[in-house]
Order: sequence, then structure tokens, then C-alpha cells
Amino acid sequence: MYTKGPAKPNGRKAAVVGAGPSGLTIAIILARYGYKVTIFDTRDKIGGVMRYGIPDFRLPDSVLDDIAYRHLELKEIQFRPNTAIGSAITIDDLFRDGYQAIFVGVGLWKPRQLHIKGESLGHVAFAINYLASPEAFRLGERVMVIGSGNSAMDCARTAIRQGARYVTVINRSDRISASEYESSYAKLEGVDFLMMKSPMEIRDDGIVLADNEIGEDGKVKPIPGTEMLYPCTGVIIAVSQGIEGNVLKSSEKIDTGRGGLVTVDEEGHTSHPGVFSAGDAASGARNVVEAVVNGKKVAEAMHRYMQSLPMPVFTDYPDVPVFHENAAEEQA
Repeated sequence: MYTKGPAKPNGRKAAVVGAGPSGLTIAIILARYGYKVTIFDTRDKIGGVMRYGIPDFRLPDSVLDDIAYRHLELKEIQFRPNTAIGSAITIDDLFRDGYQAIFVGVGLWKPRQLHIKGESLGHVAFAINYLASPEAFRLGERVMVIGSGNSAMDCARTAIRQGARYVTVINRSDRISASEYESSYAKLEGVDFLMMKSPMEIRDDGIVLADNEIGEDGKVKPIPGTEMLYPCTGVIIAVSQGIEGNVLKSSEKIDTGRGGLVTVDEEGHTSHPGVFSAGDAASGARNVVEAVVNGKKVAEAMHRYMQSLPMPVFTDYPDVPVFHENAAEEQA
């Protein structure tokens, strides 16, 4: 069993791609077992969706900063920020450099489009981009949020905190996807809801919405002739995200399934020996608690896998002399 504090190094290395909840959990557990762990992330700070997708009023950044110090720095876990695995560095490069097991937890950072006219206009934002830095956007005082999941509630409540006076959530169906807890807080803070509406077009001065109906097949569809322009100054599209595929495209040995998600077994093994995955990258959007639970299970699987391998060779030049600044003076 791993120790609670820093462990004696066991001479093996593991790589974690993605500093979200699953990746952080795995890195901490493996470090406690004595592995030298390096975390790679495309952003400059740890946390993943916890930092860049959950508003500060729900999860303060100070909590994540404390984790970075107490659980990463003190356990000598290395963090390599602003580094996208799959571009300059590939999965094969990581194996070349002595990492015996690699965890892929890249998260869902690719916004899902509506595929309607107007999505590229300047007063439109995708939820994942907006929540990462809401102060960077200028959406005005009347904001429309398309979608009704927890992310949409976060966007609506954040827009209010950014100065919007009127915020409306637009939903295609007659049921809100967000939890009752999240939607109730949005309502308490003054967010309005437009149900059974389909966005047809985004314009500079608003959104064209059509009324919806439920067909005999049970599917929701817009009613022709019911289109109406709803004025607004800003639009946030919050209809889920997909996986960024660069790290997966860099290795043809990693199988993917529906939506580009990584195909894994119950312990997180992918089709590529030594590569593991869990969290959003493998199962789609889940909450932080589920990500941590899955991370613990995958960390144990990675530990068993690495212990079954021979000790790695980290250098091709083990016997070269060490350069000293004053070597020439000593010889003289």
C-alpha cells in the first residue's frame, strides 16, 4: 500500500496527460507509490475543468492552488504547463523517454456547434471558452444562453456577475437538463427560462427562435412559421463539448468509439499497451466525484502494470563524465 507522505523513489516513471480531477488523482497516488510523475497540460495551471470550467463562486481557485502546493510540489510531482501532447511531443516520444505508463485524461474542450447561421459573430461565445475567462468577453446587458445543462447554469450565473441585467436560458425541450440544485440557484439569481424553443439563426441584434413540438416519434422539432426575433446583446452556446483529438491522433494504436471517446476496459486499459484513460476522455462528461473515483481505480491498474515490467533504461550514455566549470584549472 502507498504511504501518506513522499515515498522512496522506485526507479520508474509515469506520465499524466491532462491536469483535471482524474489526472491529479492518478498522479498523487502514483507519487505515493514512489513513481516519478510528470503531468502535461495545455494550460498554465492545474485543475482542468475544475479551474477553467467551474466558476470561482462554486470552486475557488485557491483550493486548486493549495492542491498544487501540498500534493504536487511537496511530493515532487513535475508539472509541464502549456504543453500539448500530440503536436510537438507524441505518445511514442513519452515511451522513448522512459515513461512506462501513460494516462490520457485530456477532457472535453472542443465546443459542440449548433450549425446555424451566426455562430461566428463577435457577440457569441461557446460555454467552455466563456467560463475559462468570462471577463474577456463583452456580451452586454441582455444575454441569451442556449442549453439547459449545469454548464448553461454556470454561464447564466456568471453572466449576471459580469454585469448582465437580463439573462435568459433557452431550451429545446420542456425539461431542464441541469440538476434541480443548479437550476434553482439560477432562478433565485434572476435567470429566466424559455422552454420548447429552437434557435434558428443568430443575428447582430438577437436570436431567431421557433416554437417546438413533440412529434409522434417522440422527437422535438421546430414548428415552421413560428419564428420570432428575440433581441439580445450577447449569446452563449452551452450545448456540450467533445474531446480534443490531437493526442489520440498521434497514436493509431489507441482505439476510439462514439464521439471520439477513448475505448477502455473496466480498469482503464486502452488498446495501446501501457496507455490508460478515464474520466471525460473515456466516458463523456461526468462530475468531479466520479472522475476521482475512476482515477483511483486506474492508478492501481497502472501500478500493477508497471510492476510487471523490467526496470527501464533512462539514458543511452550512462558512463559519460560530468562537466565541471573549474575542470580545466584543476588539470593545470
